[in-house]
Amino acid sequence: MKETAIIILLAIQLISWVWYQKYQFLERDLFATKPQEAYANNKLWHKWKAVNHISLYGLLFLGFGFKTMLIFAVLFWALFDVLINIVVLNRKALYVGVTADTDKFLRKLGEFLHIKPEIASVLIKVVILAIAIII
Repeated sequence: MKETAIIILLAIQLISWVWYQKYQFLERDLFATKPQEAYANNKLWHKWKAVNHISLYGLLFLGFGFKTMLIFAVLFWALFDVLINIVVLNRKALYVGVTADTDKFLRKLGEFLHIKPEIASVLIKVVILAIAIII
């Protein structure tokens, strides 16, 4: 029962966020006319998206426990990135952007490990998922 609820929540959260992002990108034309304002706006919605995620993960933690919450978070992170890259940005599935704090972290991690940021992204997600499954 809990597993079914988690799968349904993952699907709803993932699909709603991908479509939210798609329409947000489609309606925004500030990059051509006001790039600084567009960048500031971009940073703001990333922060609000983080608030949404933290609140959802808190609910998952309270309802299902830490392990389930962590597995959900990693799967959502991985699938969301892939879907945004393909559906919204029309890029390769493993593309790592330059705006979000997580993108910047993954780029720095890649530099530190002397690997591509895309490999760093996959590596960190797989490691966190493996730890979550083991614990």
